[in-house]
Amino acid sequence: MDERTAPDRAGEPAAPDAAGLKRRAARDRLVRAGLKLSAGRPWARVKVADVAGRAGMSKGAFFTHFASKDTFAAYLLGVVLDQLAQRVGPMGLSPEDAEDLVAGVLAVHLRFFQLRPEAANLIIAARELSGRPGRRARQSLREHLDMVARLLRPALAAMDQPPELGRQLALAGLATGCGLAWLEPWLGGETALPGTGRERLARALSVGLNRTERPRRPVP
Repeated sequence: MDERTAPDRAGEPAAPDAAGLKRRAARDRLVRAGLKLSAGRPWARVKVADVAGRAGMSKGAFFTHFASKDTFAAYLLGVVLDQLAQRVGPMGLSPEDAEDLVAGVLAVHLRFFQLRPEAANLIIAARELSGRPGRRARQSLREHLDMVARLLRPALAAMDQPPELGRQLALAGLATGCGLAWLEPWLGGETALPGTGRERLARALSVGLNRTERPRRPVP
């Protein structure tokens, strides 16, 4: 089982054994090393040997955790998107007006990518992945967009926009946040927002940009 222990007789997962905890700690070190290295250079220049060395293990040990560098890239992308989702999700718990909600979501995306250059580098890498890693990377991105779209549905209703445009708005926000203009067509952004929707998105984006200038606690 993939780092999970078998359930006990009562149906509850058994406590991980020492070997399982050691393996999990090793994987966590690889993840931290991969994120650190990909923050300072394009993913194509990140070498498995460098990741393993920074994590304090051999190159061979790396491949006991990840089948390939591409598999590792897809995994890291999932990690950063989970971290981004943890910052976006709470915004829907106490929304104010519609444009404030949109502006807040955009501000979180902008600030996250400002502070986490590895996130954009991993999205760029995802476009070059093929096979299972490529499918996994795109699925992670689409799941993030679906989550943001659900969060924005009340705002769209208040702005007299159809709910199906929620995903397009989420995609526009993600593409703007990471500064990758090709992200929309690559992920299927074929439905254009109507002119009034674009105008209100631009206004909300302006508010979001202003919010990123306020003092904020750094993303850990």
